[in-house]
Parts: sequence; C-alpha cells; structure tokens
Amino acid sequence: MKKATFVKQIMIYGLILFASSLIAHLSAQLFPAFPMPTALIGMVMLYLLLTFKVVKLEQVEGVSNFFVQIMSLVFIPSGVALVTKLDVLKSEGLQIILVVMISTLMLLLVTAGFAWVLIQVKEWVGRKATR
Repeated sequence: MKKATFVKQIMIYGLILFASSLIAHLSAQLFPAFPMPTALIGMVMLYLLLTFKVVKLEQVEGVSNFFVQIMSLVFIPSGVALVTKLDVLKSEGLQIILVVMISTLMLLLVTAGFAWVLIQVKEWVGRKATR
C-alpha cells in the first residue's frame, strides 16, 4: 500500500487533536472533578482508529516516526521547570519520590491485573468458541 503524503498525515493528526480537544473540553464541562488530558484522549482515539482500520498504519507512520525522533525536545520545558523549583525539591523531595514510587507500583499492579483479566476473558471466549 502506498504511503500517505506528509501533509495528509499531519492533517489526520490535526483532526485527531482537534477532536480530542473538543472531547476533553466537553468532559471537563460534564465532569469537572475528573479532568481528561487531551493527549490521552488523542492516543486512545488513534489506537481505536488503527484497531478498527479506520486509519491505516501507512497513513500515519511517517509523522509518528518524526514525533518519536523529536520526543526529547518535548521534555526540555519540564526539565527547565524542575530546575526552577529546586527549593521545593529540597524541602519535599523525599515525599515526592515516595509518591512517584508508590503510584508507579500501583499503576503496574493495576495494569497487570487488567491484562490478566483480559487474558482470562480471551481464553474463556476461545474455549466457548471451540465447543
């Protein structure tokens, strides 16, 4: 299959970003206590579009590779912001490290549990289909 042009790939990403921005704004209006990050909504949308073959991999892989190549540039502002808050890190650094470690462990456990449940459901469906 022929690769899509770079401009077409950018337009696909732009539409996904626009739609995810609208969804994030709508969810913020409906559920103000539970904000949804636009980037997360966009990633889920792209995953679903690729999974259901609405968007083909060839239509987005060029721009995706470009974004992966420049990913380190995205983290420069975060690093600079961290350096400007050294006084906070000095006074509450241990608490921040503990919270990050505990939340990472919780995320890993929940993800592993969810994956285990999905595997069990897939095996159950497979056994049911073979009967």
